[in-house]
Amino acid sequence: MTIVTFKPKGGGKGGEPPHIDVESHILLLAVLSDLVGIRDGEPDPLRADQLRVVTSALGSVIERFEPPKGAA
Repeated sequence: MTIVTFKPKGGGKGGEPPHIDVESHILLLAVLSDLVGIRDGEPDPLRADQLRVVTSALGSVIERFEPPKGAA
């Protein structure tokens, strides 16, 4: 597997923006969906807040890679 480093604001080697393949994007969306379900069903307010931080961060990561590379 090739790892390409990207600058925080985008742009990697050759000016290529950060990207992700469609399958990985779908898997991340599924994980986010599951975490949101767990968060919303969490009866402990402190744990729900902690999960809210995690789901928000994961959502931001996913958003950074939209649309996935190869998407129509």
